Amino acid sequence: MSQLVLLLLLVPLAGGLVTLFVRNAGHKFARNLALGFFLLNLFISFKLTWDYLPLLEKHSISVEEKLTFVPLESSVTVFDLIRINPPYEGRPDAGAIRFFIGIDGLNLFLLPLTCILFSGSVLATWNSIREKSHLYYGFMLLLQFATLGAFLSFDVILFYAFFELTLIPLLFLIAMWGGPNRQYAAKKLFVYTLGGGLATLLGVISLVSALNQNLLDDNYDLPVTFSIPELITVSHDTQVGLNKKVFDTKADKDLLNPLLKTNLEINKARLDYWSSCQKWIFFLLAAGFLVKLPAFPFHTWQPTAYYEAPTGVTLVLGGILAKLGAFGFLRLCVPMLPVPAWEFGTYLFSILSVVAILYGAACAIAQDDLKRMLAYSSFSHLGFCLLGIFALNETGLTGSYLQMINHGLNVGALFFICEILHHRYGTTKFKDLQGLGSKLKILSGITVFYVMCSVGLPGLNGFVGEVMCLFGMFETKNPSVSGKILASICSLGMVFGAWYLISMVMKVFFGKLSEPVFKKEDPVSDLTIVEKLFLFPLALLCLFLGIYPQPMIDTIRPEIHLIAKLNLQANNLLPLVKMDK
Repeated sequence: MSQLVLLLLLVPLAGGLVTLFVRNAGHKFARNLALGFFLLNLFISFKLTWDYLPLLEKHSISVEEKLTFVPLESSVTVFDLIRINPPYEGRPDAGAIRFFIGIDGLNLFLLPLTCILFSGSVLATWNSIREKSHLYYGFMLLLQFATLGAFLSFDVILFYAFFELTLIPLLFLIAMWGGPNRQYAAKKLFVYTLGGGLATLLGVISLVSALNQNLLDDNYDLPVTFSIPELITVSHDTQVGLNKKVFDTKADKDLLNPLLKTNLEINKARLDYWSSCQKWIFFLLAAGFLVKLPAFPFHTWQPTAYYEAPTGVTLVLGGILAKLGAFGFLRLCVPMLPVPAWEFGTYLFSILSVVAILYGAACAIAQDDLKRMLAYSSFSHLGFCLLGIFALNETGLTGSYLQMINHGLNVGALFFICEILHHRYGTTKFKDLQGLGSKLKILSGITVFYVMCSVGLPGLNGFVGEVMCLFGMFETKNPSVSGKILASICSLGMVFGAWYLISMVMKVFFGKLSEPVFKKEDPVSDLTIVEKLFLFPLALLCLFLGIYPQPMIDTIRPEIHLIAKLNLQANNLLPLVKMDK
């Protein structure tokens, strides 16, 4: 299975490089070639997912004294990229930046989601991209390569490299094939993403440097490691070990002993130092993830970029690239730095989530254009992901992950429908599109279905994730926030979401027919076979995930359980003893 993981990464890289150099073959050849590579990767991602599920019983998650993520052993590919120091006895990861990729519960379902949406992006622009199409589809394949690389990485430097690499093809795609203000949108995206990315890089360097100091034992320094599982282990051991030393010294009846008092002062100073380091590293790491998500107030690049980008790119931006931000929190920030996540993250980011959910919904209501409305709708719905993550309990974390997957499917389908309307009528303005249901019956029906998914109708996929995020915040144990009040306020976001999405359906598809004058050779038709090939199977998947999300919940449970345990134990909310799975 490790060969399949590596192949999943190499197919879009090879496909992108090949497609970039077929300039004289015509737009149809470039499109079909890219679609072939995307479909091959889609098959590989499905095969990996199918092979992984029976191995759940063998999936090793250490939840004893050294809590850490352990990728499924049969799915790991590892070799050294840059060796800084000689190999350390018993620690092959030490002193080297490694090509360390693998599969676990956190990235498993994001891989097929990525492949589905990239394949759909080609179908969405089936007849739209004609100029320099070989470059467009080549950059799309390279963008998939970088996205999959970030999801698969278990080396912190490798993760950062792939995370930032997504920016390069994205800039070209927006700047070359976007709308009238594409240059401005690309520059704004570049400034925000680069600024957040540099802060994250500083956080990564600071994290590795801080964990190289052995605060538990003065006799030797820890070997430098960039392995995410090892960094989580060292961070957890440092926090829990210092907590235990301070606790044991205070509990000693001989506190009048000068040596014990000195040890207590030293350990308290080390604990304060490590807590201070964690706080600053946490905010540095979070900066890039907040921009990528995006979260309020780092979101101002998003509406412009979503609107100006080609709709195939917007589909990928909203459906999968935004999830890199939430994934970064789950992979790095929360498990590695549980103390600041608890002390500052829950209070600060839950407030930002509330603002994003309500502000995004209010902006969506005010829009007069379908594509802009969907951009703000995406911003609002992603607020639930951040809310669930920083509930820091299993319910909220599970809900956040489900929301990532389900939002990706729903918003991807809605942007696909947006491109269908734009291709047929040359506009997505509400005033120009009214009563189309009488002419486009199948399209209107499938749009109503995806709108119901997005508003969270029970029985459809959008319901379970948002509700679990709210329940997670409702039952949070963090005393710095009133989870019940925050969850109640955020529930208004679901009401407002239903308002603007159902209003959109009523405007565009019901009432008196009003079509814009748009010169087009072919008459306006309902869904084509190509469009049905994307929208109909995706609808079945959304229905299945709404009715029976349990397999996904069971698959991600070990990692979610681990993140929750890490936070509880590091913050002295669990006894400092061995924990069972």
